[in-house]
Amino acid sequence: MQPGLDKPMGNNFKTDSYSIMEKIRFFLKNNYLLFFLFCAFLFLFWFFYPGVVAYDSFNVYENAYYNHVGNWHSALLTRLWQFILYFTDIRGIFLLIQLVPICLGLYIIARNISKGVLTGIICVLILFIPPVFADIFVVLKDTYLAAFTFLIAALMLDKAISDKQKTRLFCIMSAIVLVLCFYVRANGCFITVPLLVALFMGWKAPIIYRYITCLVVVLCVIATTSFVDLKMLKAKDEAPDFGLLIFDIIGTARNSGQSTLPELPEVPDQMAIIKHCYTPLQWDTISYWAAKDHCNAISSHYFSAKPPVDKSVKQFRRELRKAWLTAIVEHPVAYFKHRISHFNRFLNYQGHRPVYRPIYTSVLGFVDFGSKTGPLTTDSGKEAAKIWDRFLRTNLQNQLWFCPYISLLILLFFYLSTLATSDRFNWTLNVVAFSGMIYMVGFLFVGVSADFRYSYPSLLLSILCILAAFGYYSQKHEVFGTKKTRIIAASVTIPLLLIGIIL
Repeated sequence: MQPGLDKPMGNNFKTDSYSIMEKIRFFLKNNYLLFFLFCAFLFLFWFFYPGVVAYDSFNVYENAYYNHVGNWHSALLTRLWQFILYFTDIRGIFLLIQLVPICLGLYIIARNISKGVLTGIICVLILFIPPVFADIFVVLKDTYLAAFTFLIAALMLDKAISDKQKTRLFCIMSAIVLVLCFYVRANGCFITVPLLVALFMGWKAPIIYRYITCLVVVLCVIATTSFVDLKMLKAKDEAPDFGLLIFDIIGTARNSGQSTLPELPEVPDQMAIIKHCYTPLQWDTISYWAAKDHCNAISSHYFSAKPPVDKSVKQFRRELRKAWLTAIVEHPVAYFKHRISHFNRFLNYQGHRPVYRPIYTSVLGFVDFGSKTGPLTTDSGKEAAKIWDRFLRTNLQNQLWFCPYISLLILLFFYLSTLATSDRFNWTLNVVAFSGMIYMVGFLFVGVSADFRYSYPSLLLSILCILAAFGYYSQKHEVFGTKKTRIIAASVTIPLLLIGIIL
């Protein structure tokens, strides 16, 4: 080798290094939003690995592991986790499934505002505001539903803001995700059906046609859920509908003073138990696992359909449905008082403070609270991040933004503001707001517990609507809705908000 040949190589190295640094600097300058969100994603995944899998989600994991597929929890989710476990036993995968869509959806919608530092900081703050942070790494049916509806809705709004046409691939992939969400939660169709209808039929049809179409699809999903669970997914019938039926029958009896249940040999005085044990907060106090003496007697009777018994699940179901219909027909006022009382407690709207269970669990890792030393129980292998410990020490139950009615009113504001509009973005914003709103309103009829986690999908969609409105203004220099509809929306939602705060 001739002397001096290595000198140009050194210069080339310096030049290449400088070029790489310039590319990195240029990339960051135009993608601070992505950088900030990626760092937040890594932080959440690293410090809270493998997420929180406890109670309901641990039961799903246990059922998938032991191939015990029932329909008390989501049979579809059990089968999907079973499929994952066939290929890997990396437990953090279940956290990734929900964390990636949330962060990706946040990036997709927020980049319409800007890709700069300020937007990146705002998005990171969104991930860490208490009501979002409370469940973002807690693996639940609710958080799965929230993550995927958030991503699909963000993609739909992004395309509407940028005037991009929906491709066939996008529609097919989105439809698959939304259909899967039908069966992730028993009421998942309420939030996903409007998005699916808007995806294929459009949301520019007259209002009556939109809602009739949504209602028909929802009824079809409800009618076929049992077939999908029991026949297609081969799940065991664990009577998940019994909880709602018993809760409504007992709640109506508590308000009317008359039980419509047939005589039960092991429960000679039904009304005594109903008066002592019923609360509109949740059905758990009268469930078959209720802790109080004799409070579980009625539920235990109907959940005892295990061979060999005199009555099957189908016979018990017919008996309960008859009692349920009789209660509604003969005591409609008592039934609606029961349902409205529960819905008010769920929304945390009037006269109910503090918020009920804003944190689902404080434990990290996979934990079976029925057997903390069981073979599937594990922890994350390290202490929980200090930020989580400090977070738990704050007075979360009295924080206003944990009240689900706040999310409902935000969604109602955007829904009313965009109701009488005629452009693609406002239609899309309207359907997203409607989806989140109707999902929460659905708990008026199907809710059985007032846990904060049930409102999580609507919470994320309310935040999405706010970000989409800023993104639309940033790109088009136009405000969502019309001046008249915004005034009407504000005149409705602001007084409702003030009433909720004062009372």
